[in-house]
Amino acid sequence: MTALDPFAAPGRNRPAPTPAAVALLAQCRQAKAVADAAPALFADMPIPAAASAAGGEVLFVVHPRSITDWVRWTNELGALDPRRTTHTGAQTVVRCEFSGVRTRLVGVGVPALLSARDRRTGVRCG
Repeated sequence: MTALDPFAAPGRNRPAPTPAAVALLAQCRQAKAVADAAPALFADMPIPAAASAAGGEVLFVVHPRSITDWVRWTNELGALDPRRTTHTGAQTVVRCEFSGVRTRLVGVGVPALLSARDRRTGVRCG
């Protein structure tokens, strides 16, 4: 059994997309372009990122080996606002905007790196 397209019948016109749908499609295309270009954009970074795009947002997942690697990623993406940082279990998530696209930078193991630094220095920072 095949499904019939209800708009194939005579006199049934497919509705025009809404402006919001058109804008979301443009955001999704831009996010996909940034995610596809990520390997070339960040070729000089010490830790490669897994980049993907969904819902008009780019997701970068990195596994930094040191605080320096993590700081370099946050500086590269312009994710410098500590109010946009969330520590969730073994990950740190930073929301920012990169190349005009909403971006999430996920650092796997960053909370452990921060706590090791705090124990070593005896100072608790953020």
